[in-house]
Amino acid sequence: MSHTADIPLEAPTLMKLASSSVQSQINNDEYMETVVLPVPLSEELFARFRYKWNLHRGPDLPIHFGPIEDRPERPDQGNVNMIKQVFRIWSDSTRLPLEKLDLSGATIDDQIFVDLLHAHAHSIKELDLTNVTGVTDLANAYLYARSTNFPNLTSIRMTSMDLVTGHQPRRKNGIASTQFRSLFMLGEEALAEARGHVDRDGLRSPLSPSSQPSSIQSDQMDDLLPCDQPVNPPLITARAPNVTRLFLPRIPNKRSTVDEEEQNTHVILSKILSPLQKLEVLDLSYWSKTDDMRCLQPLSNTLTCLILYDVPDLYHAISNICHMTEIRILDISQSNRDTGLYPHPVTTLNKMVVSLPHMTHLDISSTNLATQPSSQDNPARYRESVRTDICGLQSLVRPLKYLGLFNCESASHVREIPAELVSGDANEDQVITSLKMYKDRAGLLQNVLNESYQLYRFGNSNPLTRHTEALHLVLEAMHRHLADSTLQIAGSASLFYIIRKVDMNRDTKRRVVSALLSGMEVHMEEQVMVRNCCLSLCQFEIPQDILFDYSRLAVLLVSVLQHHNADNLTQRIVVFLLNSMACHVEGDQKVQVGSYGAIEMILDQISRKHTANICDDVMEVGWSFLWNITDETPVNCELFLNANGLDLFQKCYEAFKSERELVRNMMGLIGNIAEVDSLRSQLMKDDYVNIFCALLTSQEESIEISYNSAGVLAHMVSDGEEVWKTMTVCRDVVMQKIVEATSTWKLATRRFINYRSFRPILRLLPLYHAYASQHWAVWALANLTTTDGEKYCAYVRDEGGVPLLEELVSNPITTPDIRILANTVLSNIRSVENKRLPKYSSDSSSPNSPVFVPSYVSDVEEMDEDDEEMADFVNVDFDDVEIPMEF
Repeated sequence: MSHTADIPLEAPTLMKLASSSVQSQINNDEYMETVVLPVPLSEELFARFRYKWNLHRGPDLPIHFGPIEDRPERPDQGNVNMIKQVFRIWSDSTRLPLEKLDLSGATIDDQIFVDLLHAHAHSIKELDLTNVTGVTDLANAYLYARSTNFPNLTSIRMTSMDLVTGHQPRRKNGIASTQFRSLFMLGEEALAEARGHVDRDGLRSPLSPSSQPSSIQSDQMDDLLPCDQPVNPPLITARAPNVTRLFLPRIPNKRSTVDEEEQNTHVILSKILSPLQKLEVLDLSYWSKTDDMRCLQPLSNTLTCLILYDVPDLYHAISNICHMTEIRILDISQSNRDTGLYPHPVTTLNKMVVSLPHMTHLDISSTNLATQPSSQDNPARYRESVRTDICGLQSLVRPLKYLGLFNCESASHVREIPAELVSGDANEDQVITSLKMYKDRAGLLQNVLNESYQLYRFGNSNPLTRHTEALHLVLEAMHRHLADSTLQIAGSASLFYIIRKVDMNRDTKRRVVSALLSGMEVHMEEQVMVRNCCLSLCQFEIPQDILFDYSRLAVLLVSVLQHHNADNLTQRIVVFLLNSMACHVEGDQKVQVGSYGAIEMILDQISRKHTANICDDVMEVGWSFLWNITDETPVNCELFLNANGLDLFQKCYEAFKSERELVRNMMGLIGNIAEVDSLRSQLMKDDYVNIFCALLTSQEESIEISYNSAGVLAHMVSDGEEVWKTMTVCRDVVMQKIVEATSTWKLATRRFINYRSFRPILRLLPLYHAYASQHWAVWALANLTTTDGEKYCAYVRDEGGVPLLEELVSNPITTPDIRILANTVLSNIRSVENKRLPKYSSDSSSPNSPVFVPSYVSDVEEMDEDDEEMADFVNVDFDDVEIPMEF
C-alpha cells in the first residue's frame, strides 16, 4: 500500500521562542513593568494569551482537560480574570505596542475593552472582535466620550452588532428615561475642566487620555457620559475613516433582538457604511431581510470584494449588485438550496457576468444559477468569449480564477468549466478546493466532509494523490467547529480513511489524536461520534502515540463504557484500547488508569456479560485488560479485590470453564494478586484453591493455564504451614500437585508471555520450606533462558539470580529435580556469555505482563469486507447513508 508523505516538521521560530520566554515571566510584575517589546514580538505574545483564553472558553465543556494552571475555577471566570490581567499589561502601548489587535473569543466588559482600544487607538491597523462577548452598545458611547479615533485602522472584523447599531439609553434610578439624542453633550471646555479635577484628586475618568487602565466602574462611567447635546455618538466605523476591509457577518442561527428588528436593514447598513468612503472589501454573510441592498450604491466606485454568503433571496438585489462595476470577487453562495433559488437563473448569471467585467472570483454554490436554460430563460450570448458548458457563463471575456459550484446539481461535473480553480464534488481537486474555501462555513462544510468521506473511502476513476492536504484540512475543520456534532461525525469518518494513507509525523499524529479526543469529549452522548473516534484511534500505535495525553484518553474511554454499555461494537473497541494502553506502560500510568475507575467499569461490563450468559470478545479482552493493569501494580490489585473481583472470577470460571482464552487471562490476573504479600491471604479460600488445583492439569492446547495456576499456588504455599490451618485443602498435597504438574511440562516450550523482571520469581528460590515454590520458580527460569536466552539470561544475572541458583546447586537439601533445573539455568547463562554477544538489557517499554491480541483484532487494511466475522459497520447519518468502518 502506497503512502503519501506528510508535511515536514519545522523547528520553532525565534519569534515563538522569544515570546515563550517572555510569557514565562508574565507573573513577575517587576519584569513586566519594565519590559519593552517590538511590535511583532508584542503581537506574538498577545496571540499566545488569546489561544489560552479561548482554551478556557472552549465549547462549554463540562470537564476541562489540560495543565492544572490552565483550568478555570468556573466556566467564564478564569477567562475574564485572565483577560483583565492581559489587558492591564497591554494598556501601555509605548512598551507593548500592537498594530493587529485580535480579541476574538474574549469575554470582557466595556471598561477594559475601551481602555485597551483607547491605548492603541493611533497604532492599530487591524481590529478583530469575532465572537467577543460582554461588550455592549455603551462601549461606543464611552469611546466617543474619550474622543477615541482610529486614523490608521484599515480592517475591522466583528460579529456583535452592538458597536455599529448605536447607543441605547439606560434608565437610572430616580431619573426618567429619555432619548440619548436629546441629552446635553459636554464640549472641549468641560473636558479640560474634568481632566483638571481628575489630576487634583489623583483619579482618572474615561475622559482621560491616559493609557493606564481605568479603576472606575461601569456605573460611574455612565455618570460621566455626555448627556445634554442633541447628538448621537458616532458609530465605530465613523471613528475609522480609512477602513478598507469590513467583515460584519451575523452569527448564524442567532435571533435578532427587538431593537434590531425594529430597525430597517437598509437603514442600519447605510449608517454603518456611509462613513467608509474607501471601503474595498465587505462581508455581510448571514444577514437577512436585506431587500434590494441599495445601501451598497455609494460604494460602487470602491468596492472590489462583496461576500453575501447565506444572505437569502438575493434575486431582489441583483440589480444593485450589478451596479458595483469594480467588483473582482463576488460570493453569493448558500448553505441551503432553498434560499438560493432564482426565478430566471441563467439570465441572472449572464447579467452578472456582463455587468461585472472585472470579476475574477465567483461563488454560486448551493444555488440554481448554473442550471441549464429553458425556453423562458435563455439569454442571447453577449459576446463570443470562453468555452463553457455552463450557459450563464458564456458571456465571460476570460476564464475566472475561481468558481464555486459545490452543490449545484451536476454543474461541477461538466467538461468545460471556465475557471482555474473549482469547488465541487466531481474529483479530488474540487473537494480539496471546497475544504479550503468553506473551512469557516459549517453549513457547506458538513456536506464537503461528506463528499470527502465518500471520495477517500471509495475513491473514483482517477488516482487519489492529495491525502496529506485533505488530512490537514479536515483537522482544521474539526478544530474550528468543535461544538457541531454533525460536522464532527463527518470529519471523524473522513479521518478514518485518510490517516491510513499518510505517513504522519509526530506533530500530525498529536493533532489527529487531540482532534479525536476533543470530539469524543464534547460529544460523548453521540454514539456514532464516539465509535468513529475509537475506531480511528485503533490505527495508531497504542500507547506510544497517545502517551502525551494518556490520562485524558483513559478518562474518556472509561466514560464511553458508562455512556454506551448497550453497544457491543463500541464496547469491544474500548476494551481493546484500554487493554493496549495497559500492556506497554509503567506502573505510574497503570495507577492513573486504575484511579479513573477503569477497573470497576470493566468489571461491570464483565458482570453484564456473565448475567446474559455471554462469553465474547468484551469479556475475554476485559480480563486481559485486568491482567495487564494489575501487573506489578498492587494498588490496582487492591481495587480489583475491593470491587468483588474474586467473586466474579469464580462465577465466570464456573460458567465458562471451557473457554481456554478466558481462563488463561483470568489466571494471569490471579497470578498478579498472588505476587502481592499483603493481598495473597484473600486467595486463601477452599473454592479458589480447588479451582487452581483443577487447572494444574489443563494442557489441552498449551501449558499457559497450567503454568499460571502453578504460579499462583507456588506463591500461596510459600507463606508457610500456618496460613493453611484454616483450609480443608492440605498444603502438602497442593505442593505435590505443583511438582507433578511442573514435571509434565516440556522445557523447550515457547511461551506467549513477556517478562520485564524476574524479582517475583527469584524471591521464591531460597524458600526451602516450600520446595514446590522452588520447583516452579526454577523451572520458569530454565524454560525462559532456554527458549530466549539472549534476553532472559541477563535478567537472571542482573537481578542477583546467579548466587541464588548456585546456592540451590550446592545445598544438600535441594531436591534432585530442582538441582538439575538450576544447573540448566546456569549453563544457559554461561553459554550466552561465552558467545560474547552484547549484553541484552530490557527495553523499558517492553511488557512484563502478557500481551495477547484478541482474535477479532486484525490489520484493517487486509480485512475482507465480505467476511462478517472480521468487519462491522458504523452507521453515520449522512442523509441516511451507512458508513462502513472495518474493525
